[in-house]
Amino acid sequence: MTLPRKHGGAWGAVLALAFGLFGAPHSRAQAQARSATVNPGKATLTIMVPSDGEHFIRFLPSKDAGQPDQLPIRFLDRTKQVSYDLAEVGKQARVAVDDPRTGDSAIRPLTGPHAPRNGVLDLKAPDFDHVRQVDVAVTYDRKPVSLARVSLAPADAKPRTVVLDPAKQGVATYEDVPMGRARVTVLYGDGLSQSQDVEVVSGHAPGPLKISVAVANRVPTVEPTSPSAEPSAGEARKPGEPVGASSSAPAAREAGGGFTGWLGTLLGMAVGAGAIYLLYRWYASGGMAATLKKAGIEVSGPTADSSQQTPWTPNAPAPPVVADPDLCQFCGQRRDADGQCACSAVPGSGAAVAAAPGMAQPRLVGTAGQYSTAVFPLSGVMTLGREATNSISLHEDNTVSRRHAVVREEDGAYVIADEGSSNGVYVNGVRITGPQPLRPGDEVQIGGTRFRFEA
Repeated sequence: MTLPRKHGGAWGAVLALAFGLFGAPHSRAQAQARSATVNPGKATLTIMVPSDGEHFIRFLPSKDAGQPDQLPIRFLDRTKQVSYDLAEVGKQARVAVDDPRTGDSAIRPLTGPHAPRNGVLDLKAPDFDHVRQVDVAVTYDRKPVSLARVSLAPADAKPRTVVLDPAKQGVATYEDVPMGRARVTVLYGDGLSQSQDVEVVSGHAPGPLKISVAVANRVPTVEPTSPSAEPSAGEARKPGEPVGASSSAPAAREAGGGFTGWLGTLLGMAVGAGAIYLLYRWYASGGMAATLKKAGIEVSGPTADSSQQTPWTPNAPAPPVVADPDLCQFCGQRRDADGQCACSAVPGSGAAVAAAPGMAQPRLVGTAGQYSTAVFPLSGVMTLGREATNSISLHEDNTVSRRHAVVREEDGAYVIADEGSSNGVYVNGVRITGPQPLRPGDEVQIGGTRFRFEA
């Protein structure tokens, strides 16, 4: 169609207006499509925590992640906005928020029905339902086990397995463990296995949650290593000096051993003995008060009474020891017809032994585990467990049941019984199935602690 020349300008304006009304939307849609193609998974997430303080944000990538793990993001306020790309973290990725003050974490998926809505993750205190790190220390006779396979199975998650070698010093480490009851299984030695229930709980000290597992059977352990002979950082090795040699003074002294080192040792012992003798003579003569008085300085307080002191004779014979052969030299009780005393019973043989009159009160003495060196006197009926209402409360050991065992006195002897605990009661390494008499020296294991029965 040919337009009149004089109306050409008007028709051009009409065509431009039509293109703006109908063509512009298509252009904007195309631009948005191109932008979506460039960043198809780019998103922004706003995270809110219950209180101010230091927190960390971690993106836990899935198997289809496009890049390795990212560094945690630190923030101090209650609200933090972060950006992420699903193409980089994976379609099944999760986000974790850590509270280092408690060692707990909140973990939520980025996609699916439980994902944050409208790009906002509002966390409350109950949402922190994971423990950031759990360390399971496996020991035998209070020493780290060198080789073992340790599995931690939370109630609602898949088991996780860690293989211990000497470099791990007997500690199996697990991350992001759900709170609640879990089961630890240790495979060690020649086909030996030991399992026990533990509680993964909040409220522990800052840092990893530590759980102790003491195996009952003998197994190789990690021995303390001697200090390395390698030069320390910043210490230069002399030219031509062999690897492992050190130019430090201790090494020079060690190289000069033999007769010289032996003679130096004797001289040192002689000087030490002389100093001790002089101190003793000074104390026997009145100490500092007598010394000041000889110097003409008046002192207050009692002075040494030389009239009651016994003269020291260097080679005087020791005074004779008068003892009754019918009395035990250890506990003071009278021996029986065979010359035996109640305190000399061999653990694991004979009937239970009662505490003789005048002897120490029967007790359980911790020898290994959480309550090592603790002493618990026994009398009458005593219950042991994790609850505070027990006669002996072992609340610091997560492997002990709420009411684990009972120790009671029967006919002057003591008997221990299992109260339906999860991990059982062991006497001399054997799990008991009924009331078990206790004899002096018996080893009793309750949870992760071993005790010695004394009477």
